[in-house]
Amino acid sequence: MTNYDIFDEQYYLSQYPWVQPAIDAGIIKSGKEHFEKFGREGGLTKISRYFDEATYLATNPNILSLVRTVNPNAPFATGLDQFIQLGYDEGNRLFRRTQVSPEYNEDFYLANNSDVLPLVKNGTFKSGYQHFIQFGAKEGRFGTSFLEPEYLKKNPDIVPFVNSGALKTGREHFFNFGKNEATRSATFVGSRSNDFITGAGAGTAEFVGVEVGIDRNGNRQYESFGSDEFDFLYGGPGIDTFVLGVPAAAQNSSAISLYLGNGQATIRNFDANDFIQLQGNSLSDGYSLTPVDGNLSIQRFGDVIGEIEGRANNLSLIFQRSNGNGTFLIG
Repeated sequence: MTNYDIFDEQYYLSQYPWVQPAIDAGIIKSGKEHFEKFGREGGLTKISRYFDEATYLATNPNILSLVRTVNPNAPFATGLDQFIQLGYDEGNRLFRRTQVSPEYNEDFYLANNSDVLPLVKNGTFKSGYQHFIQFGAKEGRFGTSFLEPEYLKKNPDIVPFVNSGALKTGREHFFNFGKNEATRSATFVGSRSNDFITGAGAGTAEFVGVEVGIDRNGNRQYESFGSDEFDFLYGGPGIDTFVLGVPAAAQNSSAISLYLGNGQATIRNFDANDFIQLQGNSLSDGYSLTPVDGNLSIQRFGDVIGEIEGRANNLSLIFQRSNGNGTFLIG
């Protein structure tokens, strides 16, 4: 049975604007009806911001021979046709066809939304992707380490382009344009598991290795604090901030130092223009910077919370500024 969960009426009409006149004339009732009757068999594939035909075929090469864009005698018109008829529902918990778009990563979504994983394990949802499509995207959750809601909030000029369908997401804007604009900034976040987080381009980037969410008011909330987490944060050529301390938020009533106890962040590609954010008012709040085996160890009261790789002998990090929220920057 064909499953149309991923169909997005507004996005479909934005990608195929010639369908709207047929709706206005009463020939068809909706974009969905058009797709069901004509578009699916006709090879139309732009029905969701979170499905990309090329990505799906590239990550599922075993279905290439089953689609008519490759094999004229195949049973499915496109990869999308195969996905909505079979792929969306097939497999077991350990195998899902969920690599369907650059805008969604199954492993990240389940790691960053720890409340969803039990629902997948018990069969309430077939996959994190199903939860994201049905609920997560509408709740302000995001499908990759790119903190989408904040990027749109900080860059309202691109929101009309996303709403109109000219851009799929803010993430698409950043990786195509924003990463090369020094005035743009983006945040990349992790989960309560071990993460490898990297940015891109010349823009300003912030790296937060712990689990981060957005509350109903659009504000950031920290949902883990680095306990038993060993994260790797990779800087880019722009101005980067590596977060080892966070301000008060919905889940924490006061500023908190991350990675206390068992856990730490390893910082790579740190350069002279970059910063590290710590909790407190100054380096005198129990912090020490200690060369260890060619790296620079960042400790608080003797507890290693972070390490800058390969920069022990050519870094002299000093207090830069207070953020006025219980955190400060060194660089």
